[in-house]
Amino acid sequence: MIKWIAVFLLCITCSSEVPAQVVKVITCEYPLPGTVTKDTVYYSPLHKLQWSDFTGSIRTESSSAALSFPGFSYDASGIKKGDTVFVNVFLQVYFVKSGSWVRKEAVNSYSLSHEQLHFDIDKLAEEEFKDSLVLKSFSPEYYPIEIHFLFWDYWRKMNEMQEQFDNETHHGINHAAETLWQNKIRILLSGSGQGSRHDE
Repeated sequence: MIKWIAVFLLCITCSSEVPAQVVKVITCEYPLPGTVTKDTVYYSPLHKLQWSDFTGSIRTESSSAALSFPGFSYDASGIKKGDTVFVNVFLQVYFVKSGSWVRKEAVNSYSLSHEQLHFDIDKLAEEEFKDSLVLKSFSPEYYPIEIHFLFWDYWRKMNEMQEQFDNETHHGINHAAETLWQNKIRILLSGSGQGSRHDE
């Protein structure tokens, strides 16, 4: 009798699920870069913003010449196979049309370039977040929380960079500083493999 109990317990041990020990993160852009919907433009280096993307109502109480509404986000889902949890992270850098507007006097190529740089900065933050996802080790039990905290770290960095950009360029008025930022962002995007609301 004792022998059969021992065999039974051994079978339970052998058939129990192996706990996950490794988290492997796989990243991709979704929706596809360059996708344009009724209210959203998804970032692509081949698709630059157009003034027609600014469909929001002008805020009469605002002294700004234009306002753009870009951002970045993610969705994640995990599946366990053996001792590994495979986590698919779907990344998006987006521009919300209905949250963005421009006054007639600001409709020119220079102002549009400034708004594009805001969009580029969000792309930079997303690329840095993506690199960190691949390099960082996550725990099988707490990876959703760890990824979420990591995302907010880069969201804060993005907002700090946006604020620095507007402060140093005086919202685009300082053309020399604007040129420096254009070059800086171009170099950073090239190095990353490629770029909130912002009042002007």
